[in-house]
Amino acid sequence: MLRDLVQLHLFTDPLYDQNCYVLRRRDTDRCLVVDPGLQAPAVLRLLEGEGFGCDRILLTHGHPDHLAGVPEVKRALGCPAAIHPEDRWLLEQAATFPAIPPDLPEVVCEDDLVGGQVIAWQGLEVAVLHTPGHTPGSVCFLIGPDLLAGDTLFRRSVGRTDLPGGSWESLLFSIQDRLYALPPETVVHPGHGPSTTIGEEMRSNPFALHPTFR
Repeated sequence: MLRDLVQLHLFTDPLYDQNCYVLRRRDTDRCLVVDPGLQAPAVLRLLEGEGFGCDRILLTHGHPDHLAGVPEVKRALGCPAAIHPEDRWLLEQAATFPAIPPDLPEVVCEDDLVGGQVIAWQGLEVAVLHTPGHTPGSVCFLIGPDLLAGDTLFRRSVGRTDLPGGSWESLLFSIQDRLYALPPETVVHPGHGPSTTIGEEMRSNPFALHPTFR
């Protein structure tokens, strides 16, 4: 089973309730870090304390609460970062977000993420799903039965679309036509709040019910 191979660590920033995930292949000391925000020091305490290395930072989108920790993690571990190109314009605005340090170093992402891309990592595959709506370049990461959904889909809620670049129509399409096409038992690990499953949200999400359950 894939979950026997991959250990998932969750770090939640108490200010924005934003979730950063660290994935480690259990039989290695190699990790992926997804969306390091203000909780980056706690992430580094785990990685450095256990002697783990980071192969890459993956970003679900370009909002500062999800990427403010990128410079610190890169400086400590020397790993590249990746974001969808349609969210690169948001990198320049990182230090303007409330409670983000105004002296935040430039957030640099060396790599682009593309919808349909499959990232090979430690003998496993991480699929990139382009799910615009919350931002133009929002993506989700699918690894086996687990979906790291960023701010596209939450438990009984969805990402907001009233910020620059947001689109309600695009968000609903991304959820109903892309995410709801996944197996119902797929576990959704969102960018904020507790985990859920695709099936639960299809049946019970008041913002994005599947047409079958309307």
